Parts: sequence; C-alpha cells; structure tokens
Amino acid sequence: MNNDKFPNLPLKLRLVLPIQSLVMVPFPNTAAIIQARMGSTRLPGKVLMPMGNRTMLGYLTERLSYARTVSTIVVATTTNRRDDAIAEEAGKLGVECFRGSETDVLERYIQAARVNNAEIVVRVTGDNPFTDPASIDRVVDQLIDGFDYAIETGLPVGTTGEALTFKALEFINRVALASRWREHVTLYAKENRNMLRCALLRPSPSCDRPDLSFTVDLPEEYERVRDLCAKLPGPNFLLKDLIAMADTPIVV
Repeated sequence: MNNDKFPNLPLKLRLVLPIQSLVMVPFPNTAAIIQARMGSTRLPGKVLMPMGNRTMLGYLTERLSYARTVSTIVVATTTNRRDDAIAEEAGKLGVECFRGSETDVLERYIQAARVNNAEIVVRVTGDNPFTDPASIDRVVDQLIDGFDYAIETGLPVGTTGEALTFKALEFINRVALASRWREHVTLYAKENRNMLRCALLRPSPSCDRPDLSFTVDLPEEYERVRDLCAKLPGPNFLLKDLIAMADTPIVV
C-alpha cells in the first residue's frame, strides 16, 4: 500500500480486498529484534566493524528497514559494560535498545518484545548484515495467516527470515528450560514442531542456495562480506543479485 495516499492513517495498515468490499485491518506490531554483543570469542566487536560508511549493525538496521512488515527495530544487547558501545550505536542509529541477560538470550528476547509491545517477533542476529527483508516479509505474512512460527529454509546462511508470534515466544519461554534452548531462541520450535503451528517456506529457485554463507563469525568471513558490501549499491538490494555477485569469479 502506498501510504502517501492515506496521509491521515495513524497505523501501518494491511489491505484486504474481498470482491464486494474494502476492509482495512490493523497491521500487527512487528518488532525485528537484533541480538548483538561485543563478546564474540572468534571475532570480538564484529557488529561494530565497518561496512562501507556504516558499522555492520548500521548496515543491518538499514536493510531491515526495507521490510514492509516491520514496525520497530530493536537492538537487544546485554547489561555487560563492554556492550555500552552497542547501546550507543543503537542510539546513533535511532533504533530502540534493550539490555538484558548475556547468557539467557531467550529471556532477553521476551523482555525486549514485551517492552516494545510486539505482537510478532522477527529474530535477527547482528552478525548477519545481509538478512533479506523480502524473506522477513514472507515469514511474517505466514504468521498473519495463522501460523505460530515461520522460517524460510534453503536460502544462503545469514540471509534467512525467521519470525514467531509473541504468544509462541511466551510459550517457548515457559517450556524451554534446557540451556541450549535458552541460548538459541528458536531452537525449541525447530526441534518440537508438533508443539506449534510451523510454516517452513521454500525459496524461489534463484535463491535456493544453502551452500552459500554470508554470516560473519571469522575474520576471513568479515573480509568477504565487507568486499561484497563495497560492490553493492547499498543495503537495499535483491538477494538474487547478491548470489549472482558471490558466484562471479574474482579476476586477479
């Protein structure tokens, strides 16, 4: 919907167009929550490393802003003093920041979602700067249609859209007591699909590339992503174009 045509609407709205009538349905408050901390063991401080004229976190937040379904972007970091720099960067970027437990990431997520009145939560990690906004829109649409949890499988690692309802997050928080489920927020949903209404989406053929990875865990991965960033027109690009660029042989 072109919001310029409806300048007086206070909410982002979704159009539903039955044959006989036009119904305006309020869009769910959807928060993209980015888990980020400075204490990575393999690449400390990676989320604040430069990507072009932005930090990696800045690049990611701008990319997320192109998702039509996202209402709010929240950086969820820890109360550790070394993560003050992340909170400061979130302030510079103009996005929300929540600080919580370093080890209980699930608790950090649910508190960040509660503070921001999220009805739908998009899970994002700060080391995936190329997270695909179109994939986010596809999984959020599944939740609007009645699913509890949705993920698009088969995309390159580090680009996948993944989301769940706040009610599903609350349920997981109650029953997921194992430490691995507390650390990896949606792992319980993946391992217990019978407990939730799960939608597993498949990508288009041009983006079905699970063999590729754009996540940043190691110095060499950061260098590769940084170099790709320099060749891209900016954070608003199509995933298929990134894949084509990654497949292009490097000419020495």
